[in-house]
Amino acid sequence: MPRLLGGTDTELVEQMHPTRWGGGARIAAGVRRSKGGAIVLNVDASDVEAIQRQVSLDSLIRDIAASTAAIAFVSLEGGAIRASHGEPPPAAPPGVMDAPPPDGAAAQAVEREVTVAGRPVLEFAGPITLGSSATGQLRLGLRLDDLRHAERRVLVRLVVSLAAALLLSLLALGTVWLRQAYSTLTEKHALAEAALRRRDRLSAMGELASTVAHEVRNPLNAIAMSGQRLRREFLGGAVAVAESDRAELEQLLGVLEGETRRINDIVQQFLAFARPPKLAPRETDLAALVGAAAEAMRPIASNRTVSLEVDVAGAGQARVDPDQLRTALDNLARNAIDATPAGGRVRIAARSDAKEHAIDVSDTGAGIAPEDLPRIFDLYFTTKPEGTGIGLAVTQQIISAHGGTIEVDSSAGAGTRMTIRLPRTAGEALGV
Repeated sequence: MPRLLGGTDTELVEQMHPTRWGGGARIAAGVRRSKGGAIVLNVDASDVEAIQRQVSLDSLIRDIAASTAAIAFVSLEGGAIRASHGEPPPAAPPGVMDAPPPDGAAAQAVEREVTVAGRPVLEFAGPITLGSSATGQLRLGLRLDDLRHAERRVLVRLVVSLAAALLLSLLALGTVWLRQAYSTLTEKHALAEAALRRRDRLSAMGELASTVAHEVRNPLNAIAMSGQRLRREFLGGAVAVAESDRAELEQLLGVLEGETRRINDIVQQFLAFARPPKLAPRETDLAALVGAAAEAMRPIASNRTVSLEVDVAGAGQARVDPDQLRTALDNLARNAIDATPAGGRVRIAARSDAKEHAIDVSDTGAGIAPEDLPRIFDLYFTTKPEGTGIGLAVTQQIISAHGGTIEVDSSAGAGTRMTIRLPRTAGEALGV
């Protein structure tokens, strides 16, 4: 106390300080005597120190808890210290959080999820050092409400994102499907338009053929009768003819009669095309009909060294006019054989399903040129040197009369496939 004895201070109280030997705190206070000397007290301040420390920890814990609403509770226990804020739940079983860490290792905090006042709380608890040697346990509880809300928001956003991605994927797939469907419908529409134009053209050609045939038939009959009369009178002996002229007359009359018959055949073809085929439909075994038509064409295919394959296993019963349909098949099969080179293959197949009957006639020939495809069903159009150009036109009429269609798929150098499609309700289409 130098200041008290030799200075101007008459009273002096020192700050609380630890003892020299540890184990507590002391406070010294003194008063200078008027006659010299001083009275000094050195008292134990351990209780004061504990109170000060308690007040300081409570304030610190309170400040920490008040800093955020996410803290549910804070609790510190150790020795004489008991400080808490909030309502901490019962502590974890002894031995779990009080175990000292291994030498050199940091203390490990333990976490657990508890319920406080009906709300989820995540508790962290672990040992903490108090002073130089004392240890305590610090428990901190964090409310999980905001975390749960954040998790739900993230989950909702994730679900929304996944739903949006799924919707976009479905829209993309739908767009692709619609594009394909539109392409298919466009192709079918184009085929239907082509078939309609072809039917209109054939109808107009049929009317023209009928008119021409009727107009030609009368003078043609007169020419034929005149030729017969000339042959009867000049070559039958009614009129004397020089032997030198007889051979020339025979030749001229032969040419007249032959050309008359040829023109008459053409007129008959015109009339056959002009008159729509009158069908006589009945229940028919389609497999037997197609098989018989193929067998009738087999000798022709053999003469041209063309293999003929038949597949009618999938064909069923069909209500058709067997004679007319046989004529259509004969025309298609004959064209396929004629178009196939030696060593090639012609295949005839028939099948039935719930919607339709289908008959395929395909070959491995040179195919049809793209510029000729729109005209192959026109009357008198042909690419064969000895063709008449009537067979496919008549075939088209027969199939149309059955309510069916003919589809043509041909590639240059890859062959041709013609498909007859007849509806299963052909009887209703035919009015029977």
